[in-house]
Order: sequence, then C-alpha cells, then structure tokens
Amino acid sequence: MPVGREWPDQNCCGLVQIVTIELPEPINTADGPLRVGCVAGNAVLPGRVDIAVIGGGLNGVMTAYWLAKAGARVALMEKGQIAGEASGRAFGWVSNLLLDPVKMELCAQSKALWAQLQDEIGELGYRRHGLVFLAGDGDEAEYFRSWIGSVDDPALADADMLTAAAVQARFPGFSGHCAGGIFSPSDGSAEPRLAAVAVARAAQKLGVSIHTRCAVRGLDVGGGRVTGVITEQGVVKADTVLFAGNMWSRLFCGNFGLSVPQLYVMTSMGRTGTVPNGPVGAGGSHEWAWRRQPDGAYSVGRLVGQKAPLTRDSIRLFFEFVPALKAEGRNVSLSLNEDCRRDWRRPRRWRLDEVSPFERERIIDPVIDETVGQTAFEELSAAFPAFAGTSMVEHWAGPITITPDNMPIASPVEALPGFHLLTGCSYGMTWSPALGKMMAAIMTGGTPELDPKPFRFNRFSDGSRLRVAQ
Repeated sequence: MPVGREWPDQNCCGLVQIVTIELPEPINTADGPLRVGCVAGNAVLPGRVDIAVIGGGLNGVMTAYWLAKAGARVALMEKGQIAGEASGRAFGWVSNLLLDPVKMELCAQSKALWAQLQDEIGELGYRRHGLVFLAGDGDEAEYFRSWIGSVDDPALADADMLTAAAVQARFPGFSGHCAGGIFSPSDGSAEPRLAAVAVARAAQKLGVSIHTRCAVRGLDVGGGRVTGVITEQGVVKADTVLFAGNMWSRLFCGNFGLSVPQLYVMTSMGRTGTVPNGPVGAGGSHEWAWRRQPDGAYSVGRLVGQKAPLTRDSIRLFFEFVPALKAEGRNVSLSLNEDCRRDWRRPRRWRLDEVSPFERERIIDPVIDETVGQTAFEELSAAFPAFAGTSMVEHWAGPITITPDNMPIASPVEALPGFHLLTGCSYGMTWSPALGKMMAAIMTGGTPELDPKPFRFNRFSDGSRLRVAQ
C-alpha cells in the first residue's frame, strides 16, 4: 500500500527522497524463481466459456480484463504463475521515445490506458514521471533531433531536446558527461512486480476464471475451426481462443503446423538497494539505463548485452531476420549457454494426451549475466554520486520476443477460424494495455480504437513489403 508522500509529477526536477510502496521480494518456487506475488487461481475449470486466453503475462491479463469489461465469459490458463516470466522480469519503462513513428499511436493509447487502469484498479506502480536519453556526443544529439522531426504529429512524439545545462538542471547531482539529451514528459514506468498481478486480480473480480499451473497442450479443433483448448486439467470449450504466451508462441503453434516468425533474446538486469537521493524518473544512455522503483530502489540495465541463444529457429529463420539483426546487431550477441541447450532439448511435437513442454518448464529461468547489471550500476554511479552508498542486491534475466519487422503480432489467424495471436511484443510493458483492448474488441465483434492493420499476422504471407520498425 502507498505510504508517505506521492511521487513527483512529470515537471519535478532534481533529487528526491521518497519511499512509497512496498514491493514483493523474489521467491524460489517449485516451478522456478518468481518476482511477483501469487494469484490464487479459480478451483474449478469451466466446461465452456466464450473466449479462452492462453498465457498469464501482461498481454493475456490485459486482454482478459477488457474482455470481461465487454461482458464476455473468459477463462485464462497459465502454465506457471501470473507474470512468472517476461512480464514480471521487465525493465518497466512505458515509453515511445526514439521508436518508429508507426508505433506512436500504439504508445500514446497505452500511456493513456495505463493511467485509466490505475484509476480503475488501484496501484500498478505507474508513474508518468518523464524519461530522458542522454547524448554522448553531438552526432547522437543530432539523431535525437532528427527523430523528433520524423514524427508527423509532434503531440504523439511529445519530446523536447535538452541542452547539457538543462540536463544538469533536471538532475542537479549529475556529474557525468553528455552533449544534451531528449526528454519526454509523458513517458514513465509501471512496476513489473505489481502490474500484471493487479490486473489479473481485477479481471477475476469481473468474472474471469484464472487457472495457474494449468498448461494448455493444444487446441481443440472441429469442422475446420477452433472449438476450445485441451489443458493438462481437461478440455475447455470456446469458439474463440487467444494465444498470448509470448516466447512460447512459435513452439505452441508449430505443434499444429502454424509457423510464427518469431525469435527471442535474453536480457539481464539488476536492482540496487534504496537510493535516498537518486535521479527522478527513468532514463539513461546507450551504455546504461535506470528506472526509479516505487520503493526507492533502482532497476538498472543496458541496451547492449542481450543474448540470442543459437536455436533451431534462429538457424531456420536466419534470412528472414537479417534486416532486424542489422538494425540491432550492436546490442545483441550470440550465446551457446544453457538457454541454447535448453531450447534444443525441447520437443517440437507432442500428442495432446501426453505431458507437453509447457508442463516441463512452468517458469523459464534464463542464464543471468551479472556483468550487465553490475556494469550499468558502475556507469550510473559514476554519473550520479548518490549511488555511492548502495550496491546491487538482485540480478535477473528475462526473454524479449522479436519479429522480422520488429512489430508485434496481434490479430486473428485466418488459416484457423477462431484462433488469435498476441505476441512478438518487444515493448510489452508499454504496449499491453492498448493491444489487449484492441484484441478484446476484435474478438467480441467491436470496433478497435487502434488500427489493427500494422499488427496483422498475414503480413508475413500476403506479399506485403516488410520494413524493420525501430
């Protein structure tokens, strides 16, 4: 529960000493390490619902919430625990800064919905406290300036250039070098250890039946369309099914012959102890990044340092992903660690009456590269002396899914009526409210507020010319 004073608003500058929210501590469970509180699942699996949602991350629980608000009967099945994987291990930024202009409306709607959801549900750790990227030199500052010019609607970009003096004014304790920066006052963050769990509990109150440790082995299909899902606990009939299982989408769909062009990378992060006078809000540079948590500690990380396991899929899809790799190559390196070996050991085909890969890996536990968080912390400490009195207290890693054009997939699958996908969300923390609401509208026959065309699944097969969207 919030205690003490509220966080500063988006216009507040300087250093702050505020501790407002107690966050759950990470725990080790029989399923794997968990960074969020547990959601008590419903005891009885329903025999029939209107819509079955597979996956209890932010995409799944957001969609379930909006579906329930629309009056649909919904069951959500999660193989492990709510937000046990990517959604509970995210960095937490809610931002559109420096993203491709095609993503601006998606980001703007999501930021508005984050505020709405916090009003409706309660504390999600969402704060619109601004986000800044610092420029290392004049060339980088010019790139920031050109990005502002590339967005047709300045209100959607919502960004201003900062001089070096303006950076110093916003962060009086800053002692690092920069050639200015770019600042978005409407950007901010949500707390991964609170958000998905809170939305899931709110969805339950609206009537959504949530079932944890309930892996979906596959789809129930009849007459050329989806008729439900087959879980480890039994069959749930539904005319509409959404798979929102993030990094597991290609594996799940591949078992019934649907190829989802998606790969994943593992990103390591870390958390400091409480920093009483640390920098407000969130931000960073190419070498380090921070997010002030609502308990006064800081999440720290780097854009560089992502690990791409050498998997069967990365070999098979290599040429489809060449443009994306060229765009992000300096941030990602190939790995042959246990993440790679674990992927090669997973079966790609299984019967629906036998134990599936999803029951064998309830919560994925990626290899953690502690040098990523530690390096970011050391760079941050050099720029902000307030960090000198603390140290790293936690390291973790989580998956990020990517598609060939770096755009999410959120659409019906025309080849299998009744089946829908929501995946490939590299900015899932930012986008999940708007994508979830859009998918809820699509599945209930409503009119989406967000144009669904850029996110359609068949863009990979209808001859469309794909462009990598940064």
